[in-house]
Amino acid sequence: MRSIRLFFHMMSANLRGMMAFKADFYITVFSGLLSQTIGLLFLHVLFLNIPSIAGWTVYEVTVLYGYMFFGEGIMTLFFQGTNGLWRQARLGTLDQYLTRPLSMELQICSANINLAGAGTGTTGLIIMFYSFRKLGIVFDPFKTGLLLLSLVLGCIIRVNINFGSSAAGMLTDGGVKGVVEDLYEAGKYPLEIYPKVFRLVILTLVPYAAISYVPASVLLGKQPLGYFLILPAATALSVAMRKLLFWLAMRKYEGAGN
Repeated sequence: MRSIRLFFHMMSANLRGMMAFKADFYITVFSGLLSQTIGLLFLHVLFLNIPSIAGWTVYEVTVLYGYMFFGEGIMTLFFQGTNGLWRQARLGTLDQYLTRPLSMELQICSANINLAGAGTGTTGLIIMFYSFRKLGIVFDPFKTGLLLLSLVLGCIIRVNINFGSSAAGMLTDGGVKGVVEDLYEAGKYPLEIYPKVFRLVILTLVPYAAISYVPASVLLGKQPLGYFLILPAATALSVAMRKLLFWLAMRKYEGAGN
């Protein structure tokens, strides 16, 4: 509980600092809203020529987009500090975390915020609920609970993917981070369009599909309820992998210049 209180205290301090420049604050939030429109325009053009993708209609695919945008927005807004750990190691700024009597992971997570994430996350929620409405999906208490749980677990996975790949970047001088982030787009489309081996990768090792495809396919009635269990399993795996990669990175790290 102490770590949670400290995290929100540091986030509050970061937010107050950014809101001191009000014009910049509003422009940054708006840019987050605007930055996702290119992907949605591409999707619109795609479905003008193709009625469905692997049996998924345009509004079903935009549910996947909504999940991915929301997770990305939360990660960018509150956990921007998990980016670029290898750069901090190279510049020596990572050493400052070692000198403080606080959890290093807590300090990294709360080191920075990016208000563009507020716009990205809001965009995700808007297109998700609009898509559910167009599809005629009715939310009873049970489905609402599944939706909320899936959003929370999806955010946890997204943060751990980002943190884990950033820690792996300390071991490979940033190379792994770029490869993992390139897989982000895969979570925006139905799993059926990918080869079986690739499906396994984005459900387990880099579980972007667990963020979007797993809960969406259950809520849309494309998969049975038991399929939803992949999501908490992928969440636990992403946490474990992040912890392992960060432990390996810090074991290798010996201070500035090493």
